[in-house]
Amino acid sequence: MSHAVLALAAAVSCVGGCVWSLPAVADIRARDDRPLSRRIAAAGCLTGWGTVALLAPLLLTPVPWSVIGVVAATGAATATALAARSRVHRARELRETEKHWAAWGYGTPVRSASSRCRTFLVWLLPGLLLATAVAAAVLVTGEANPGRTAAAALTAAGVVSVFLVIAIVDAARPHPVRRGKAQTGPIRP
Repeated sequence: MSHAVLALAAAVSCVGGCVWSLPAVADIRARDDRPLSRRIAAAGCLTGWGTVALLAPLLLTPVPWSVIGVVAATGAATATALAARSRVHRARELRETEKHWAAWGYGTPVRSASSRCRTFLVWLLPGLLLATAVAAAVLVTGEANPGRTAAAALTAAGVVSVFLVIAIVDAARPHPVRRGKAQTGPIRP
């Protein structure tokens, strides 16, 4: 496959990715009006789509595949790290909110069950990014031949399969909804 076809594919994906990147820009521009976890997740989203956008012109230049692979792997790793950090901050924010509600005498607020679709995507999307990086690494480690291409495809399929199984198992697992009890009497100071 030529570099131009891959560059076109990267550009088209960036156009489609504006569905995620434009709200992420709005979250970052809102600054303190958004929780820190949401801003970190938006930074991870923009890092991922920025990496794809960087790959489009990079594929049109005569750089070696190893450079393209390093850029893709670095972007995927950074976006995944930011997504993980965002989840940690989100959990901390929820615990802090529950503590405040309990201190005010209202019990814990009702937490909605995690959407099965969201849970599925949280596992599958990093798997797809990692599979792309692994396939690119396999392709750049030697001469291009049908065996290496098949090895890259099988390795990527294996990585996606592992993440797909994890996503299916996690989405099928029941997510408990904790319900708090609101205070019915007068509000205590």
